[in-house]
Amino acid sequence: MKKAVILLLISVLLILTGCAKPPEEDPHPEWDEAWIRFGDVLAAETVEGFELNESSDVMSIAGLWYATWTVGEGEDIVNSQGRDAVVYDAQIYLLLKEGNTERGAEADIEDWIHREKEAYETSESSLTVGEREYRLLHLETSSEGNPYHHGDAAFTIFGANIVTAEVLAKEGFAGDTQAILLDFLNHLHY
Repeated sequence: MKKAVILLLISVLLILTGCAKPPEEDPHPEWDEAWIRFGDVLAAETVEGFELNESSDVMSIAGLWYATWTVGEGEDIVNSQGRDAVVYDAQIYLLLKEGNTERGAEADIEDWIHREKEAYETSESSLTVGEREYRLLHLETSSEGNPYHHGDAAFTIFGANIVTAEVLAKEGFAGDTQAILLDFLNHLHY
């Protein structure tokens, strides 16, 4: 009887071991563990002078990832929607949206650019970083409701995915937002 029980336990263990799923292989083993990962699609390094403020994959089930990096001391404000917020001397935003089709990505990126143009006075150009082409918007506002006076934003599509990276700064910020954005884009890994 003992032999039968032991054989049954060994059989169950063998069956369970065979059913165990092996760990998935990392599709990007070259990506540093310190980088902020956006699924298996994108990774971002923290650029010099900035600190990671927030990284969120809460909406990853919907294909959205978000991260911010900041410089300077945070200042508590009440924003134009009446919500408490913290404003820094400058802030880098990165948003990734995984899509289903390239056509959908093109529509989404146009919507994102349209929203920027509603919030800021803009001028548009293009920028190539590595082999990736970005649409670049230079942003300026005179609105007292917007604590970030100026900045630069870059938009790109790769496959069915879209990325926007922007650097926004308060009026007295002495850094060059376009140079910071270029440095940041050079530290993205697709």
